[in-house]
Amino acid sequence: MAPDTASTSWQSWLREQVRNGADLGEATLALRRNGIPVPEIAAAFEALRPRDSALASGRLEPPPLLTNPPAALRRADVAGFDLYTLDGFLTPAHCARLAALADDHLAPSPLSGAYGDNAFRTSRTCVLAHLDHPEARAIDDLVCRTLGIRADYGEAIQAQRYDVGQQFKAHVDYFMPGSQEYLRFAELRGNRTWTFMVYLNEGMVGGGTHFTEVGHTVTPKTGLALLWNNLHPDGSPNPLTRHAGEPVTRGHKVILTKWFRVRGNGPLFVD
Repeated sequence: MAPDTASTSWQSWLREQVRNGADLGEATLALRRNGIPVPEIAAAFEALRPRDSALASGRLEPPPLLTNPPAALRRADVAGFDLYTLDGFLTPAHCARLAALADDHLAPSPLSGAYGDNAFRTSRTCVLAHLDHPEARAIDDLVCRTLGIRADYGEAIQAQRYDVGQQFKAHVDYFMPGSQEYLRFAELRGNRTWTFMVYLNEGMVGGGTHFTEVGHTVTPKTGLALLWNNLHPDGSPNPLTRHAGEPVTRGHKVILTKWFRVRGNGPLFVD
């Protein structure tokens, strides 16, 4: 979506880009193409810089979901990082509604970097937060309340659909500090902390989420949430979180994904 630069509404547009975890390099270019002076853009970025951090205590504290776990929460038997499943997070009917909502707004899934491989990520994505739909707002709020991290520390919630042959090859969700990707996607809001993924359907062949470094695969199940911390407690990236969305060979797969960030404004956890 292009910025409206006829008035100060471009600042609201930029605020949404920052909140949603968008490419700030592309946002800057879009504003410059529309005649916004560089000093004004820089001042706007500085004004939008979050003032609080999940690392304020010097380490990442576990979110409320882990400190007061429900019976359906299970820790995966893997070493080196926190990986959990939450069974029955959504009902089948709720999953079906969200999948249908996303289905009308899908576009090729973007990549944060150049991988030199046209088959690296071949799914389609719908940024549900852009739809301004009550179902999209409700699921975003539910994910935040369930994990216990406030929305100000989260990105825009998305849905991805994988049809036969589509996949997302092994990758990490964090951005490597010092890289161009970090400057574009994480310079203001910091790295991704937790990934919260929900499977909206089951019964396909293939399509598992495979954690390549620890040899662990999660099979899609309707309404199952899968969540993990991408960082070490000190905030440094954890390469053991590398994972792949395996190719679907029959049927299709639909998931929800929401990422959380190190920086935000105000308290980190939901009251």
